[in-house]
Amino acid sequence: MIKLGELNSVNAARLFADYCVTQGWSVQAVVEEAEVTERAALYVDEQQLHQVSQALEAFLQNPAHPRYHAAAWQRSELAAGSASLWSGLQFKAFSGPVTLLVLLLALLVYGWQQIAPQQASAALGIFLQPGAIHLAESWRWFSPALLHFSLTHLVFNLMWWLLLAGQFERRLGSGQLLSVALSSALIANVAQYVLVGPYFGGLSGVVYALFGYFWWAGRLNPAQGLQLDKGLVAFMLIWMVLGFLDVLWVSMANWAHLGGLLAGCGWAWLLRHKPGRPD
Repeated sequence: MIKLGELNSVNAARLFADYCVTQGWSVQAVVEEAEVTERAALYVDEQQLHQVSQALEAFLQNPAHPRYHAAAWQRSELAAGSASLWSGLQFKAFSGPVTLLVLLLALLVYGWQQIAPQQASAALGIFLQPGAIHLAESWRWFSPALLHFSLTHLVFNLMWWLLLAGQFERRLGSGQLLSVALSSALIANVAQYVLVGPYFGGLSGVVYALFGYFWWAGRLNPAQGLQLDKGLVAFMLIWMVLGFLDVLWVSMANWAHLGGLLAGCGWAWLLRHKPGRPD
């Protein structure tokens, strides 16, 4: 997608974008520092640039025309049944094959842990002899991401995974999500293992990688459509800091969180020129 222009009214930009969607055009209104400048950028599929440009000219001449408000109403009705659980995460729910596969694996592993907890942890944790090279057990550097030690731990991580990974996969594809998930799991798990030890687990390192990606992609390439509300960014960063301060009621894999976060930010920089797929 390419940038069509900017409007000095966020509401007007969203109104026009809603109208375009009802016409079958891929148009997004991306807020750019709305609390300071009240501006929003319009991004459009390059193949539809001419049509949307003409429509924008007509809109600017008469933004109060009933057809635009009717389109916004129609758009809101279509979205009413599938609103996001957290309005700060500005995206639609979606689950691709990689998103669903990880969800299924995490659920199966958790079921295994309820039946044979010691066996599951021994099979998937990073328990290696010091100084030895275990190529035959290389999965252990990734598999701790599937271990969860309480239902709350599992549900919290999977909710974030579905919301972030689903949107990422829809925008950038299954292969890209798989690359980010595997690399961030490796970095997060190695960091936690080397700096603390083998007794940890959870998908939160990968979740923090996706969080880091959304956080920085929103700055580096807003046209990808992967952004987070500033309140949620603050929450996730404060949550991680509180984990390092050890003032929470839960034990957290803090270095896995930090490793995942840095990995996700790195991926956002590497893919800063990659276009996102339209809605």
